[in-house]
Amino acid sequence: MQAALPLLNEGASVILCGSAGDVKASPGTSVYAASKTAIRSLARSWAAELVDRKIRVNVVAPGLTETPGLNGLFVGAEDALAGLTATVPMKRRAQPEEIGSVITFLASDGSTFMTGSEIYVDGGASQF
Repeated sequence: MQAALPLLNEGASVILCGSAGDVKASPGTSVYAASKTAIRSLARSWAAELVDRKIRVNVVAPGLTETPGLNGLFVGAEDALAGLTATVPMKRRAQPEEIGSVITFLASDGSTFMTGSEIYVDGGASQF
């Protein structure tokens, strides 16, 4: 962010990648959760610091997303992935385009009155 800041024009949009790990506790994920909480805190601080330059800072927190990386983690353990997917209230994984649509919105003029926000795109996992 420090390196990019001088390059950002007035009205720019900065989008950070968060996670429901900042609001949902899970055994064995304390360091991961702390890092995602730090991202959320940085976004709030940067949003306040950059508001006079009309630079917006927001966070997208995707849930389980159908990617080669996720599937690669579960090679030979597809039942574990299915079990994890079953914990998502919508009972499925996001498609990358669903996450991308939210990022596109935050980068667009449609979100010019949003800063310091976090949007969970996780099928409801962070909400109940």
